[in-house]
Amino acid sequence: MLTISIAAEKRDRTGKGAARSTRRDGKIPGTLYGQGKSITLRVDRAEFAKKLQEAHGENVIWDVHVDGGDALKSLAREIQHDPISRSMIHVDFQHIDMTQVINVMVAVHLVGEPVGVRTFGGILEHMTREIEVECLPTAIPASIDVNVEDLEVGDSIHQSDLPTDGFEFVGDGTRVIAQVAAPTVEAVAETEEGEEGEEGTTAEASEEGEEAKGDGGKES
Repeated sequence: MLTISIAAEKRDRTGKGAARSTRRDGKIPGTLYGQGKSITLRVDRAEFAKKLQEAHGENVIWDVHVDGGDALKSLAREIQHDPISRSMIHVDFQHIDMTQVINVMVAVHLVGEPVGVRTFGGILEHMTREIEVECLPTAIPASIDVNVEDLEVGDSIHQSDLPTDGFEFVGDGTRVIAQVAAPTVEAVAETEEGEEGEEGTTAEASEEGEEAKGDGGKES
């Protein structure tokens, strides 16, 4: 389990005005809660962004040092972004006990190209991109890697099909992780041909009707 250290400072002022001021100073306002603690803090935006890149999008344990104090083992539970600029505007750390089981969301990565895609032109559908797991903080998997190479058209992999190692999955085991759907190009082409055929038949029928009316008019 990757551990990353980050320096933080306590914030004496709270509220929207104080948060805006913190951001103007190149900091990200945040909180650290859990294990009897509730601390309003701020971290350097550039440093935090750099550390996030080191994490490669995986769950990590953060050693949060508030005002130079001892490391507070934590998880970054929520990172809020501005909806327009996408810059980070707030972060919540949860202080954890390394000896107690916790629940976390873990990213699902599909590995390989299914035979149903490679050979028969099927479509690989990634249905579940995150799974909740329960484990000790030291056993949090970096990701859930799912090998899909053997999937044929119509095959699927469910949560209950996945192996576990030091953790347990939470939730419905019948949840579909990935599946290979049948190709749709031929079906679309056939539908288009059918529509053209129907249009042609309708046009021909219309023309025949007009001709019949014309002939009837001559006879009368």
